[in-house]
Amino acid sequence: MEQICDEVKVQASNEDFVQLLKLEKLNKALERIPIEDKQILILKYQEFKSIKDLMQLHEAGESAIKMRLKRAKEKLLGVYNTVN
Repeated sequence: MEQICDEVKVQASNEDFVQLLKLEKLNKALERIPIEDKQILILKYQEFKSIKDLMQLHEAGESAIKMRLKRAKEKLLGVYNTVN
């Protein structure tokens, strides 16, 4: 039983390590995209702002905000895939 517990702990720590590496890579990618893109992504996905909130903050329409988010995600993904 103890051996099974140790294996679970190792597996969990390996998964945590992989998540940490992905987070580091994401942070590096965020540093390499334009600040406007970084800001809108952080507001939406880290601070959980709604589209309506973003519309008010940026004084832009719904479709404009959605397009900015789409383009920012595309830029981030492009950079993320090149970061080591």
